[in-house]
Amino acid sequence: MADFPEREIKNPHETLVKTRFLLPSLTKSEKKVAVFLLEKPDMVLELTLAQLANATGSSQASVLRFCQKLGLEGFSELKLHLSKELSVKPLSLAGEEVNLDDSFVGIMEKVFQINIQTLKDTLALNAQNCEEALNALLSASRVVFFGMGDAIIPCYFADIKFKRLGINSQVHSDPDLQLTMASLLQPKDVAFAVSHSGRSRTIVEAMRLAKERKATTISITKYEKSPLTKVSDITIFTATVDTTLGKEIIARRVAEQAILESLYLGLLAKKRQQYQENLKITTEAIRFNKI
Repeated sequence: MADFPEREIKNPHETLVKTRFLLPSLTKSEKKVAVFLLEKPDMVLELTLAQLANATGSSQASVLRFCQKLGLEGFSELKLHLSKELSVKPLSLAGEEVNLDDSFVGIMEKVFQINIQTLKDTLALNAQNCEEALNALLSASRVVFFGMGDAIIPCYFADIKFKRLGINSQVHSDPDLQLTMASLLQPKDVAFAVSHSGRSRTIVEAMRLAKERKATTISITKYEKSPLTKVSDITIFTATVDTTLGKEIIARRVAEQAILESLYLGLLAKKRQQYQENLKITTEAIRFNKI
């Protein structure tokens, strides 16, 4: 097996996480390879490139294209990383479904485990994209957040955090105000959208307007192929897969909030002297509200 440079892996199951994330966007032949990998990862280690292509009813070229989409140089590197990942505790790829027969303690255990796994998986997808988003925020004149429904909650959270650092930030839940704000953005501004599906009509239109105004557009979403990603300069993906009672993705907002919290702390670290002084001033100001 060829030698490949060591690459830091934030999640011990990074290859499987990325495979699951990429699944909806793969070609038919690549998808056959991905499904086989997710269902029988141990068997993949025992096969040659030709054997895997034959076992999945695809071609060797399809297997290699799939490896490249994972960010790997080829099949040998895939097997190398997969071997390391399978040496640790097995990963539950599907997430445990919460149902009405669970005890309350059982529900709590599943909810906590789903959130923990979602955060780990999301971290495996986003190191580079988050760095790009941080750099854009560092040079922004103004940051405007866009979200609909409960997606507005992490936006409000981030707006409060950013304001405490003295950053010029805004957020509004009214659809008309969101479109109004987007239409008045300037090239040095950042439009930051949160949408799990990436298909919220108002949010996609707001980001389109922002991009048209030459503002930098950043989004947090689950789906790589969505209308929102098409109008986003930088996209940060969440790795939520838990479908629970009522088809509710319970961990999505936790992942989004963790990303925004990371960006907030990244800003604080990069402009430590300026932002720490502002944070000290604002913390002292709101001390009045404490008894």
